[in-house]
Amino acid sequence: MAAKKKLDACAKKVKARVKVWPSARASQQVAKCRKAKGKVNKSQKGADLKRWDKEKWENTKTGEKCGDSKKGKGYCRPTKKVSSKTPKTKSQMSKSKVAKNQKRKSQGKRAKKA
Repeated sequence: MAAKKKLDACAKKVKARVKVWPSARASQQVAKCRKAKGKVNKSQKGADLKRWDKEKWENTKTGEKCGDSKKGKGYCRPTKKVSSKTPKTKSQMSKSKVAKNQKRKSQGKRAKKA
């Protein structure tokens, strides 16, 4: 059994107020709190999170910011290609592939990789 990682004060504070833990949005809030306290942890995860934010992910059906939907989980794709690590954007995928992945997500399954 893996040992649980201890949460610092910022992580506990954010975890108490967010619905989904762990999530990219929660990680951003924790990083913002830590930065305000002068405790900056630079890592590959942090760099990936910054890239994720620049990619401007949005729900493919509603156009809302990813994670903002009140109706549950939606199928999200990036709107901007920032680096070679950025997954395919909605415009780079066929309409049928996007529709199939939207259907899978609405059924509670994971979308297939693009």
